[in-house]
Parts: sequence; C-alpha cells; structure tokens
Amino acid sequence: MLALTRRIGEEVVIGDPANPLGVIRVVEIQGDKVCLAFDFPRSMQVNRKELADRKANTSKAPPEAPPE
Repeated sequence: MLALTRRIGEEVVIGDPANPLGVIRVVEIQGDKVCLAFDFPRSMQVNRKELADRKANTSKAPPEAPPE
C-alpha cells in the first residue's frame, strides 16, 4: 500500500503521467474528513468500498428461482 500526504489542491495521478487513467485531488479538509475529487473517464467505475463490496456480494448471489 502507498500512503501519501497531500494538501488542499494537490493531486495524485493514477497511471502513466503522460496519459493518466485518472486524477485524485484533495478538495477540502474539515477535522477528520477529507473531500476528494476523482477525475476518471465515465467508462471507469469508481465506488466507495462499502458499495463495491455490496455490488460484489450481489453479483455472487445465486439467481432467484422464477415464481411458479
């Protein structure tokens, strides 16, 4: 895992710097909360961890049997 320290307005570039997959920018810091902006292509999914876990669990669930 990579841990970085960034200030408001600073960015992290994901992928090749000449042609990045996306950019994450620190927008605001209030107490223990950090507001981030994600600039990625619309075709790339960006999810919060809890939502990604829920989607992964839903896709693993067996399909429901049709009503009889």
